[in-house]
Parts: sequence; C-alpha cells; structure tokens
Amino acid sequence: MQLEAQIAKIKRRMDVAHKQAKADLVIRNANLVNVFLKSAALRDVAVSDGVVAGIFPAGEGPEAEKLVDAQGRYLIPGLIDAHTHVEMAYVSAIPFAEGVLPWGTTTVLLDPHDTSNVMGNRGVALLAKEFQATPLKAILMTPPCVPSAPVFEDAGFEVTLDSLVESRGIPLVKGIAETMDFARVLNQEEEIMKILAYGRENELLFDGHAPEVTGMDAQAYFGTGPIRTDHESVTVDEMYEKYSMGVHVIIRRGSLAEPASAGELLRRLEGADTSRLLLATDGCINVSDMVHKGHMNYALRQIVAEGVDPMTAVQMATINVARAHRIDHRVGAIAPGYEADMVLVKDLKDFETVQVFIDGNEVPRDFKLERMEYPEYALNSIRLKELKPGDLRIDAPAGRDAARVRIITVIDRTVATVLEQDELKARDGQLFSDPEKDILKGITLERYGRGKGYGLGFIRGYHMKKGAIAGSIGQDTQNITAVGVSDSDICLAVNEVARMQGGVVLAADGKILARIEMPIFGIMSGKSFRELEGDFLALQKAYEELGGTLNDAVFTLSLLLALVVIPEGGLSNRGLVDVTNGRFVDLVVQE
Repeated sequence: MQLEAQIAKIKRRMDVAHKQAKADLVIRNANLVNVFLKSAALRDVAVSDGVVAGIFPAGEGPEAEKLVDAQGRYLIPGLIDAHTHVEMAYVSAIPFAEGVLPWGTTTVLLDPHDTSNVMGNRGVALLAKEFQATPLKAILMTPPCVPSAPVFEDAGFEVTLDSLVESRGIPLVKGIAETMDFARVLNQEEEIMKILAYGRENELLFDGHAPEVTGMDAQAYFGTGPIRTDHESVTVDEMYEKYSMGVHVIIRRGSLAEPASAGELLRRLEGADTSRLLLATDGCINVSDMVHKGHMNYALRQIVAEGVDPMTAVQMATINVARAHRIDHRVGAIAPGYEADMVLVKDLKDFETVQVFIDGNEVPRDFKLERMEYPEYALNSIRLKELKPGDLRIDAPAGRDAARVRIITVIDRTVATVLEQDELKARDGQLFSDPEKDILKGITLERYGRGKGYGLGFIRGYHMKKGAIAGSIGQDTQNITAVGVSDSDICLAVNEVARMQGGVVLAADGKILARIEMPIFGIMSGKSFRELEGDFLALQKAYEELGGTLNDAVFTLSLLLALVVIPEGGLSNRGLVDVTNGRFVDLVVQE
C-alpha cells in the first residue's frame, strides 16, 4: 500500500510538471536562488505532496490550490545548520523547533552530547522522540566523546564502542558527532581507536573538533579517515590548511565574537572550489538573539557583512551542508524532486524572513506545538549532597601571608580562556576571593552521585563585587559550576540549583536574587524562547547590579569555565586543567 501511494505521488508531480494537474502550492514571481548555478532569476515554483514538482518562468506556473505572490523577493532553500547543540539553547526539542523554524532553519545536524553526558543513550532516545514530534528536520549525530575528556573529568555516562553502536538504533541518528578529545586521538588511546576504526569500516561521517591542531598533528587527526569536518579553527591560516586537506571547514557564527574572518578565508580561496565550506551556529546564539535576530539567517547576515559573496554564503548554509552529510538528494536546493523547504527573504544582505515553508507547508511566525511530557527520571538527574562553606577552603602555603595562584581568565563573547597567574593575600591561613583584583573563587562539582568530588579554582572576568552564580549547565559534562565572592553565597547558589533539579541561580547576601529553572536533564527548559528570555534578562540585570560586566553571565558560566577541550584553562570536578599542555596543574603555584 505504501508503494502504491508513493507511485501516485510521483505521477501527480509529473503531471504538475507538465501543467496537466493542479499543484498544492505555487510561489509566483520569486527571485529564485539556484545554488547549483550561483544565480537568481524570476521564477514560479510548483509544489506537490511536499516536494518541488517544477520550476517555471515567472507567471507561467500551473494552477494551484494555494498561490503565494513573492513580489520579486528572494526565495532560498531551507537553511541547514551544519552543527549545533539544542541543549546550548537551554530549551528542549519542541520549543527549539518553534524558535528556529520561523527564521528559516528547516534542517539541523545535532550533536546531543550534553544530553548524553547526563543520561547516555536513554536520554538521547527521549530527545529524538521529542524531535520526531516537530516538523523540523533533525539529524542526530551520536557523540563519540562522553565525557569530552575522560582523563580530566567525570560525567553521568561514558561512551564506549558498544554504547556507540547501540546508539545507532535510536531514531534520527545518522552519523557520529564531534570527536572532541583530539588528545585521545593523537595519543592513539585504545577505545577511541576502536570507535574510529568502526566508523571507517562502516563508512560513517564523523564531525571533528580540533582547535589549533595543525601541521603533522592535523594530518594524523584527519588521517584517521572518518573525521571529515571541523568547526574549531581560530585563524584563517588554520582554516585554509585544513581545507587544503579536504576537510569540510565549518564557519561558526552567532552571538560570539569569532576570531577568523569568513571574508578573508574566501579571498584566500579565490578561484578554488568552495563547496566544502559550511555554516553553523554550534549552539552559540543566546536566547535574546534567538528571539530578536534569528538563527541561521543571522549567521548568514554576519558572513555576508564580512565580505562573503551572498550566493556563496547561501550555498554554505544549504547545498554544501547537504552534500557533506549525504542528504543532498532530499534537501539543500529548490529543484524538481527536492523536498519543498523554502525561505522567502527580503534580500540577500540582511536575510530578513518573510515566509517559511517546510515540505510545502507554511510555518506561521508564532506556531505552537504540544509539549512532550518527560518521565520523572529525566527531571531528577541531580544527586548532590549539601555544599558547605568548609568544602570551599583553599589553604595558603604554611607560614606565608600571600600566595601566587593560577587563574582562569574568561574572554567575553568567545569560547576561549587564558590561564594566568596573580598573587592573593592569605587570611587565617586561607585564600579567598579578591573582588578588587577581580579574582573570584570557582568550583565544579560532579552532580550525578557517583562520588567523583569537586575541583576548586580562581576565576577572573566576572567582576562581581559580591554574590555568586551557579548552574548545572557546565559544558560538556553538565556538572555544576559556580563562581562567587563569598563562600556562603556560592553554597547557597549551588544548593538551590540542586534543589531545583537544574538551572541557574544568582545569590547575594544570603538571598536568592534570580533563578532560571531547567528541569529536563537539569539542562533544558520546556518554555519558549520568548518566555525564557524574561528569565535570562532578569538574571543578567541582577548580575550587573552586583558589578558584573560580562555580556552574558550564563553563557560564560556554561561554556568557558568547565570546558577542558578548548585552550587555555578549564576547571573540572577533578581539578584545574592546563588544556594547552594537556595536564592538571596546581591551583597554588609552588615556589
């Protein structure tokens, strides 16, 4: 019966192509962007059963059940995010789809490694189930590195070859996500070698993650075979070198200040094939920007402003991604036989969205979906004993009235940190925060009840004069991280996060000032982006009233403190990590 229905659909499309049958939808007078020719021309586009049936000269398309007059606006293919993390948007699948589809993002390549860090394949299966309830086309890339760096940290789950093979049975899983622990690869660690060999044997595409990995190390990393993309280059030279090796180089754009210019890279590649350049958000768009600026259309706007030719930019967000992930027979273009994912935009500069269609169906700007009810075990993932001020004690060297300490300095609106040193005065044999020098105490706690402890450190960049901020959103293990001036406020914030079963808390003077609840796996909310924005703005305002200067205190807490796979420093539940040199280092410098 299914075969007969498919035959009927094919025949119907063929009849529409010959103008012998009515189309379901015709978009007339559209400046259609042809991603194969890198050109635009006025055309009519006919859709039947969710698939493009034919392209016709403007005004010459067939009759249709629904007509849309594009009035000469540009019609581009549905945008494809080459690499992202739904968890970094702090919402689960349904509100994520509600938020990105109206901006023109119709397909996403998702790495659910945050969910996997919390609950392994059981959690990823729940997330996949929720995505299946949305019209958004989600392709899951199952993570190979959980925790992201097992030598340095602990999470709620550990990926092995057996668990990775098992994950391929989860709906929507099509490939393997970013191989984050490049040190394990370069050191030829046994389990990661098994995973890579399995990928090579089964012709699976692996995403890469290799910041500042160049020269012979880059050849070794990408020479493993299955790793074919990279989104972590920090210079144009690094991107160019990787591109010359045949790597699909992903340019990341969103709310961050990225170090490497897309325009400069394209100038370096002038005259060369650019079909291996992709565009992604990598989850790095904050909630307010998602509400007011967009998603992949926002990323497009940025690279065009950097000097990338608009036609090339559209290719990077559509057909190039589809080809890289072997789905270019379905999506990535507006052409006969392709699924009718289309975005009508005012121009190819700002990419302001006018109308969005997925499978030929218009997506209303404010469309809503019924929320999925998560099971109790997914809403109670934090098992943490009460944190007390005594747990935060950092002893000064015996007999010394001061000590030199290592400090993680965050760089606002980036994913990078600096590991530097400064002097702290001792008091009663202990070292405390010094807000006058912007040196605050930090902590990362294993939150899964596995008895793996916590690590203490000093953080610079928050500029708080009092209070503390804590959250259960520490990348990539999703352990609890906190930064603060007073030990008692740090404890209050951490304990409240545990009581809420996930989210972010700001406290000062023994009182809770603001909170953002994220009960799904302790890292996501079921609220819409617009609803969640109010919570974020309230917390950010309270943080700034404490002297804070960061552009986004929550994003920094999530992505810069506990991340031990991006240089220079990271604070895991096991201690302070010198990421650049791949080693633990003492918090207090031994002199």
